[in-house]
Amino acid sequence: MARAKNRGYQQSFSPSYTIRRWRLGIYIRLSKEDLKKGKDDSNSVKNQRDLLNDFYRRNIDEFESITEYVDDGHTGTDANREDFQRLLADVMSGKINCVIVKDLSRFARNYSDAGSLIDNLFVQMGVRFISLAENVDSYKNPDSVSNIIVPITNVMNDNYCYQTSKKIRQVFDYKRRNGQYIGAFAPYGYVKHPKDKHRLIVDPDAAENVKLIFTMLIQGSSKRAIALYLNEHGVPSPSAYKVQKGLPVSTRGYDDPMWGVRMIHSILTNPTYTGDLAQGRSRVKSYKVHQIEAVPREEWVEVAGTHEAIIDYETFDKVQALLQRDTRTSPKGREVHLFSGFLKLCRLRAGHYPMRWQEQQCILFLLNLQEPFPDSLHHALNQA
Repeated sequence: MARAKNRGYQQSFSPSYTIRRWRLGIYIRLSKEDLKKGKDDSNSVKNQRDLLNDFYRRNIDEFESITEYVDDGHTGTDANREDFQRLLADVMSGKINCVIVKDLSRFARNYSDAGSLIDNLFVQMGVRFISLAENVDSYKNPDSVSNIIVPITNVMNDNYCYQTSKKIRQVFDYKRRNGQYIGAFAPYGYVKHPKDKHRLIVDPDAAENVKLIFTMLIQGSSKRAIALYLNEHGVPSPSAYKVQKGLPVSTRGYDDPMWGVRMIHSILTNPTYTGDLAQGRSRVKSYKVHQIEAVPREEWVEVAGTHEAIIDYETFDKVQALLQRDTRTSPKGREVHLFSGFLKLCRLRAGHYPMRWQEQQCILFLLNLQEPFPDSLHHALNQA
């Protein structure tokens, strides 16, 4: 007879749950506009950090690690933020799989960027996204991400930046048209008036170098030769000079301590040295795309006689005419030849003639190879 010891006994099993532990990345961003509101503003770096760390401490069992990412003084419309890009790189590498922000505007103010990351990339990578202000948690409450409040908030954040950008541009345009200098840094040769940052006054030391640059070009020196001369004589470049004088200086592409052709060309073509303000010569493409583009001359905002001139109109116009010529020199040459840009040497066989030379603003010498080459012109024309 079979054993009946365990007959009628049903063994029960209690289910066990594995709590998922996340690798947390807390993201903090403060824009320049936020900085102007004061240190005690709710969006300050300190307050954001306190809120996010408080959430971490209250839910510490859910997390196995924490990493902080901070972009201080960066706009949310631009995704090219140093720590924001570091956060995305860590997401892609798997270093973190949970991102938390104080609110959606801290993460991004660009509607398309925010939507693409939250709805697509984070979903594909299995990344948990938390936004405290909007009660969004893609893991505990997946529907919260699809809630209508998320895209609406992102659109409102985007529109806020558009309206802010529009208002700032209107103010800048008004100041330009009224002859107020709005640049962050004064051009080389000038400084801002100590009592009015929208007025330029001459910096005597630097102004002498500006005059020298214009004089040397008129006397026949090339832009390269001018740069070499200034470097050889120990004249500090514009950025180096401003650093020495304790003046504000931009390091965006102009932090070279040595003079270069680009710097010389920038000075020679700047109408500000004639005493006129020419502003709006460059602009960002849009409030979302922060690339700088050149503005056509006809769209510049020019106001005459706003400050003391360093270069007179006649000299400036003469230099502009010289710059239009083809004044390239040999690698070791420093002086522009007398006929550069005016004479063109063309040695042809009998019966052959150049095409479309009438479009060139130069004098064309046609020399028949069957005739002897004039020795007296050989050197001069080859230097032209």
